[in-house]
Amino acid sequence: MSELSLNYTGIGSLPFKGDNAPKCALDFIFKEFKSIPFWPQLPHFAREEDMVFQYTQNLAGLSFDGDKYFLNPESEEFFIALEELFFDYENVISADDLIQCEKTLDKYAILPPNSNSLAPFLNELKNYHPDFVKGSITGPFTFSTSIVDNEGKCAYYNDILRDVCTKTLSLKALWQVKEFKRAAPSAKSIIFMDEPSISQVGSCAFLSVENSDVIEMLKIIADDLKKFGALSGVHCCGKTDWEIALSSNVDIVNFDAYSFSQSVANFAPQAKKFLEKGGVFAFGIVPTLDKDELKNLDIVGLEEKFDDSIKCFTSKGIDKNLLLKQSFITPSCGCGSLDDEGALKALKLTQELSLRLKERCGALL
Repeated sequence: MSELSLNYTGIGSLPFKGDNAPKCALDFIFKEFKSIPFWPQLPHFAREEDMVFQYTQNLAGLSFDGDKYFLNPESEEFFIALEELFFDYENVISADDLIQCEKTLDKYAILPPNSNSLAPFLNELKNYHPDFVKGSITGPFTFSTSIVDNEGKCAYYNDILRDVCTKTLSLKALWQVKEFKRAAPSAKSIIFMDEPSISQVGSCAFLSVENSDVIEMLKIIADDLKKFGALSGVHCCGKTDWEIALSSNVDIVNFDAYSFSQSVANFAPQAKKFLEKGGVFAFGIVPTLDKDELKNLDIVGLEEKFDDSIKCFTSKGIDKNLLLKQSFITPSCGCGSLDDEGALKALKLTQELSLRLKERCGALL
């Protein structure tokens, strides 16, 4: 994966709104992020692009009460949909390639209004030949703890609903891989699982949650992606028990390196093992969750911050060359909470830092 070394990409959400939001987002991405283009979530353009709701199309048991949505495992429709989901999942996972089960996967497509940029992204992608293309899903723990059942209880705490969430997300991830391969046959797919809620594992909110159960959910999706030649990643922009991400068989761990590098470095034995097995760190070094930090930041300060982040790991005995070879650059999180100007600055800084680091460290790569 040498093409990833000190390369750069985005996390996902952008703040653009108005009729031209999808076009504005894609014009920028394919101009500035063409080596690892990513399809953007646009939550201000359409409320259906909320990071959880975006992946609910064809979710077994999904019911609505006005603007509220929930899973109803007691409905007759649920059991019919559940049987179909399990059959579809086994059909896909047992296939030799994703085109072989295209009709099944298309049932789990991410379509308007839940995504208004993905179809034009795929169409535009046909004009490029990137080494990688990046997609995303909400991580299974965040997804299953954000959706409730008909009694208001998190889906995560119902074994069947947890399985429904995990398998549905896996199929949606594999559908993206199929579509990416069709649009850009030579590109390797990267699918990030966005997992902000794993930062709360072990807190009073999730005292009964076992790390091993969260790891298993992530591992199922990571293994499914690996089977079909795609790379998987976990993105968490908070402080967490990093053993969860590092032990989940993902290829990439993406963290807020601006604020939490030391937090990850404190898991040095696990981090070292992850890197030595070929894992990759995505340094989310450009701050997007603190508008003032971003406003006052320039490329010189950002490069110094990256160097400080690297020192957190090398001071724990992790080889610097290994770390640099097996890392790339992203914003700390999505840019959806910023204004347009702030988002563009964050993305430009991400690009500029990558180019500087590649020039500075070229001999190592």
